[in-house]
Amino acid sequence: MIKDFLSSLEEFVKLLILVFFYTNSQAQTLPSLHGFHNKKENASPNYSLNFDGSNDHLVTNGGTISTAWSFEVWYKKAGNQSAINLTNSQNSNNSGTWALRLGQWNNIYKVGITKYGVKDYYINDTKANLDIGKWEHVAWTYENNLVTVYINGENLGTTFSRGPLANGAILYWNIIGKSVRTINGELDEVRIWNDKRTSSEIKSNMFKELSGNENGLVAYYKMTNGSGTTVTDNSSNSNSGTMVNMNDSDWVTSNAPIGNLLNSYQTDVEGFWEHTGTSDSEASDGLSMSVGSALAEANFVVFGNNNDDTGTTSSSLSGISKRSKREWNCDEKGTVTADVKIDISDATGHSGSISAASNYTLLFKTCELCTFSEVETGDSASGDVITFSSVAIQDGIYSIASADSNL
Repeated sequence: MIKDFLSSLEEFVKLLILVFFYTNSQAQTLPSLHGFHNKKENASPNYSLNFDGSNDHLVTNGGTISTAWSFEVWYKKAGNQSAINLTNSQNSNNSGTWALRLGQWNNIYKVGITKYGVKDYYINDTKANLDIGKWEHVAWTYENNLVTVYINGENLGTTFSRGPLANGAILYWNIIGKSVRTINGELDEVRIWNDKRTSSEIKSNMFKELSGNENGLVAYYKMTNGSGTTVTDNSSNSNSGTMVNMNDSDWVTSNAPIGNLLNSYQTDVEGFWEHTGTSDSEASDGLSMSVGSALAEANFVVFGNNNDDTGTTSSSLSGISKRSKREWNCDEKGTVTADVKIDISDATGHSGSISAASNYTLLFKTCELCTFSEVETGDSASGDVITFSSVAIQDGIYSIASADSNL
């Protein structure tokens, strides 16, 4: 009996050891519980759908939205063509109905909207002529007979070439694409709403996935299937699409700059990707990035901050007097080395003089509950902006610190 007891005890101890190691491993894979952040390469692959520009399309039987609506998509244009049809009522006999276009008819190439049998409207702005081979975010919103176009979160206005819109711009989305002159390139993160999204709502959500149960969300195609001819609707409305003239080969790896940030770091979310080129990225409450040569498509960073605008706090690090309470979470895909620029007036509210660049330090930690360490000393200062040159960006959390009170 004692032997049986000891044998059972031994098995129980083994089980405890297994549970310990399993729980410890989960601390690395459950950021919502443990505050860890993990690279997207370790998660499920991200997919997009590749349309041939000829006759590939999706049948959704989605119907119409008339009073107010919004349509968002990440799009990688494969090439220019006359009319890139995005939404339609049906494949033919569309007279009197409306269609969204990623490139307008008659070799205009610019983003627009068409009322069949009436006019082809487009935004007469160079930014509305989307770059070939680069991911860009496009959104249309509508209410009170005004359609607004956004490219990469920037409001390009409501003024269309060819005059004011005909009354009642109804969104028809029975079909995404068309059996002729369809989408030419890749689509990801398609979102359809029955309200007019604000500029802030578009900007704050374009670089991250939705939960799927947001108010007003009618359909949400995350392109997660990866195979087959069904495109799942990831909203709560079951408006799944059926692929026509398409097959498994049209599911391709997506490099649309969609990030996975910690829940408490999703204020002023920005992206730094191929399309940014050598310009500074948009700043997330003080922090921006830049590179000397444009990033490759597979390399990008999505970043946001913790919305703490209460200034600074003390630091236990040797030689550090204080650090910013504002912290920034980065989600990197691929490999990105960039100049990190922090405007301390935006980050902490500091006013007055600043110290020499070498007085400032970039801090980093891998999780919310982890301890900051020093990763880079400031290389230059201009106005209120401190630049940390050639920083190898990591998944995790950054802050700025100083050796004196000038932060």
